[in-house]
Amino acid sequence: MVGSVAPISPHSASTLSKKDRHMSKVSTFPAPAFRLLPRSRLTVSAILREPPEAVLRFVAWYLTQDADRIVLCFEDPEDPSIEMLDGVERVECIRCTPAFWQQLGLDANARFTLRQNHAMAHVYRSVAAGWVLNVDCDELVHLDGRTLAEEVERQPDDCRAIRIAPVERLRTPGHEGQVFRRLMLPMAQHRAYGDTRAGMALKFGLTGHYLGKSVTRSGQSDLTMRQHWMLTPQGDMVTDRVLDGRDGAYLLHLNDPEFREWCGKLPVRMSNRWFPAPVRDIILEVLATPEPEPALKRLYAIFYEFDAKRLERLTWAGARYDLDLDPDEIAVSYFRGRAA
Repeated sequence: MVGSVAPISPHSASTLSKKDRHMSKVSTFPAPAFRLLPRSRLTVSAILREPPEAVLRFVAWYLTQDADRIVLCFEDPEDPSIEMLDGVERVECIRCTPAFWQQLGLDANARFTLRQNHAMAHVYRSVAAGWVLNVDCDELVHLDGRTLAEEVERQPDDCRAIRIAPVERLRTPGHEGQVFRRLMLPMAQHRAYGDTRAGMALKFGLTGHYLGKSVTRSGQSDLTMRQHWMLTPQGDMVTDRVLDGRDGAYLLHLNDPEFREWCGKLPVRMSNRWFPAPVRDIILEVLATPEPEPALKRLYAIFYEFDAKRLERLTWAGARYDLDLDPDEIAVSYFRGRAA
């Protein structure tokens, strides 16, 4: 790990966005029937529509984290990854057909967050023992010196859920290795970004979410599924511990898209308030120009591309994390070994 300033704890993040605590609630669900459902230490689940290489990376990563079950809900019922994963032990694929959504009480055209929460609640109900991690396909939990399965096994009996803070991967032309940025307080943002910091101030110096994701003990009743955590009937988040870099725990967020992919997602992200207000206003101005691409490339570079000088600033801010593993190489090695 590079940098001397300890990462900030996202404990306080829950108080910064009340909307995050109450939108897109789904029906609560009862405790599972323990005699009928599979048991495991750790179940990892995701709803996804991603290229096969991203799906295989996700699967290989969590198999190396000793997940006993990986449950994938494919938005495209004919996703080619389903056939590719046929026969892979510990992996279960669910085709999200209109009949599947109807079974969950939803229309297939319901908004994504609503479908996501219902699908993940469906998986949670299928777990009779152990812990459940709900994440996106570009979110990989990494723990120094232990697997995620080992981490949840050592939790006390009264621990209901653990939230793991995120770090974001950067594009680093000319630099080998995986470099991530960590959550930053205002002074660290100033050191890392200088005059460009305003656009990410509301997200603790990140471009994506700053809340992390939760691993939740199975079998808890009367809870509501949310994207980052579960809620009690009173609307309180179920989080008893928060792990971050000080604990050697990282939610590796691989949200460093190619430029064209980033542009393709702009319409959705502009409509769902993904960007803080200062950045949203700038992007709107750029999009209104006759030739927006050069300005968009400059914005993209500010968000994601870090040359040696910018990496040095990130180190000075104490907001840099270097990973000596390559998730894509892990996937290639795992599936090549399986095919051999």
